[in-house]
This record gives sequence, C-alpha cells and structure tokens, in this order.
Amino acid sequence: MYYTKYYTLQHLKEENAILLEWKQFCKGKDYQEPFRYGLELIKKHNITTWITDTTNGFENEEADTMWLLKEIMPKFIDSSLGKIVFVISDDSPLMGEILGQKEALEKYFEVELIDDKHS
Repeated sequence: MYYTKYYTLQHLKEENAILLEWKQFCKGKDYQEPFRYGLELIKKHNITTWITDTTNGFENEEADTMWLLKEIMPKFIDSSLGKIVFVISDDSPLMGEILGQKEALEKYFEVELIDDKHS
C-alpha cells in the first residue's frame, strides 16, 4: 500500500492487520510517516492487529522514540487495535529494545514476538 526505500506498509485485509516492514534506517519524517499512514488505516478499517517486521530494523533515534510514545501510542491505545506483533529473530541485536517495548505495550495490548525464521 505504501512503499518507500525505508519501509513497506500494507493493509492485510484477511487478517484485519497492518504490516510494517522496515527496510533500512531512517529518522524524523521518514520514520514517522508509516505510523501516520497506519493510524489512518486503523481508523478507516477498524484494524485490530499491528505487525512490525524488524528483520531489517534498527535502533530508533531517541527523538523518534519520544515522538512515538507521546504522539502515536495514545492514539493506538484509543483505537480498535488489540494486538501488536513483532517479527524478530531470537539473536537480533534489537531484542533488548523490543522486549522493553513489549513490557510497556502489554499494559494495553496483547503482544506477541514471532521468530522471523518461522514466519
């Protein structure tokens, strides 16, 4: 649905889900874009699941993490979303960051980690 050199964002109609696949590092507007598009799709289609494929993911810039927590997460919490899935390998260098996000998100959503080798 949305394709850039940084990410692919798709509406998976059969699963009533959004799939965000990171392709390479980005920050600022390029990082924020897929979340804004995804939020529009969530509202339009009452999406229940958000999937982030971190296979080619990266550590966020602190400013982007703060933006995500302050601007997007409250809107996700107040939406039809009920589940967040991270596609990540057990040996990913991002595992620590994702486990921290999982712990915080579990207060509001069902959160699942799926090994990218078995997805």
